[in-house]
Amino acid sequence: MTDVIMFDLDGTLSDTHGLARATWLEALRPHGIDVDFGFYQENIRGRSREEALENILPRLESDERQRLLDTQDGYYRNRLSAAGPLPGLIPFLDRASEKGYRLALVSNAPQEIADKILHSLGLEDKFAVQTFAEEVEAAKPDPAVYRLALERLDAEPGQCLAFEDSPKGVTAAINAGLRVIGMAATHSPAELRDAGAALVVGDFVDVALDDILERPDASKEYEYLQDGEDEKNA
Repeated sequence: MTDVIMFDLDGTLSDTHGLARATWLEALRPHGIDVDFGFYQENIRGRSREEALENILPRLESDERQRLLDTQDGYYRNRLSAAGPLPGLIPFLDRASEKGYRLALVSNAPQEIADKILHSLGLEDKFAVQTFAEEVEAAKPDPAVYRLALERLDAEPGQCLAFEDSPKGVTAAINAGLRVIGMAATHSPAELRDAGAALVVGDFVDVALDDILERPDASKEYEYLQDGEDEKNA
């Protein structure tokens, strides 16, 4: 029986990607680059900061590139205190705790940054276990960080449900043996379904989540329904 719910952090609990877009707009403005949603999705999302900058401004000297990265990082850290939860998150976590679910955080974010975000959300003590990519040899889409969470919880994959906002995160959770609910905050529902999410929701207010808290295996039913819709539309 499912009694563990695991959560990614960035884009799943909070729209930190919105904060990131704002910092890149501020950092790249002196270079005449407007970072709108489309530009961010195409050139920055899903890449490391170093990869993104190399792609955007490939002719920058190494020292200038590092200064820009340091500037962007400073802008981002200054905004962390403004991070807010996705709609419905806090009531959902409270309901899950009341029903006896164990909650875990499984993030690619550095712990220092994650701690600041959790503090801004008021969730420092909400999770029984917290794991971060820096604690394992490979980040998502590698499942190592999920396997570490399973080990710390002494839980089997079949007991667990994961919430993820990116295809990489969905892949990591599935490869660790978990069923996944996709949060369509930063990627399209189709991208998340293609990665293997059993159900995709827009936020934690979605009524389907009430059903899943009452009947955790209901996520399988949504997966079967989704498969049927895909066949119908083929």
